[in-house]
Amino acid sequence: MGRALSRALAGAAAAALLGLAAPASAGGGLIATWRVTQTPAAPPAPSAEGQRSRTALLAGWPTAEGARVAGLSIAMEPGWKTYWRVPGDAGIPPAFDWSGSTNVAAVAVRWPRPHAFESFGMLTLGYKDAVVLPLEVTPIDPAQPVALRLEFAYGVCSDICMPEMTEMALDLPPDAKADAGPIRAALAELPRQASAEGAALGDCALHVSGAHKGAEGGARTDRRLEADLRLPFAVPAGAVAVVEGAEPGLFAPASLEPAPGGLRLAARVSPGAGAWIDREAITVTLVEPHRATEFRGCR
Repeated sequence: MGRALSRALAGAAAAALLGLAAPASAGGGLIATWRVTQTPAAPPAPSAEGQRSRTALLAGWPTAEGARVAGLSIAMEPGWKTYWRVPGDAGIPPAFDWSGSTNVAAVAVRWPRPHAFESFGMLTLGYKDAVVLPLEVTPIDPAQPVALRLEFAYGVCSDICMPEMTEMALDLPPDAKADAGPIRAALAELPRQASAEGAALGDCALHVSGAHKGAEGGARTDRRLEADLRLPFAVPAGAVAVVEGAEPGLFAPASLEPAPGGLRLAARVSPGAGAWIDREAITVTLVEPHRATEFRGCR
């Protein structure tokens, strides 16, 4: 088991014991125990069966720059869901360990537009029934085959949440091309960049309201992010916005109010004790029922 997944497993178990983790759907706050879906002795296959889901690595195509495009499919039983890169107010964050791969310098996971779920006053983001996550694999030597190996920890939720952990492997020859329709469909669902849509994050400001003792005993400083979302398009009812940052724990749902030329956004952002917020690394994602727009940098 990779170190990253060991930490993820330990963190989820601790959260369950402390009552910090909860499902993002109607029902009780039950967290099931971890289950290893592949025995260590068995060589990993491209796909794996979980308790309520099936995962698979999908072959794609080589790019002109020498990278490989691939995909990670997560198919769940009807009514079950899994989480976005940041789950939200509750849920189990996905964790990836690619350290067992060969001829791999980096793997970038791309996240299609998530769906917003609200339950018990909590906002979570994720995917219901099925999702394909596009992967951009950068080889060490583009002329050589890539042996992709993934240890993957994730959660699936319905009335209860079940943490899953699985292992998969896939070989990607330099010139191999596959029927990659699901990957291309997922790429079409990626959030659009605000600049490409003629949108912008304007009048962005961080307001400090004072220090107080956090839940873990350390000093915390409350900060409020306010900004204008300048939009050339109308936003339907039901849209939500979330704020992320490079600092640990920096995730905040934002309130949205109509404003001239778009929307006014406000969010309380309080990262770890004493953490400095990198304004350039702030990302605001506006999630609508049929599209998402990503704004980068608080300037």
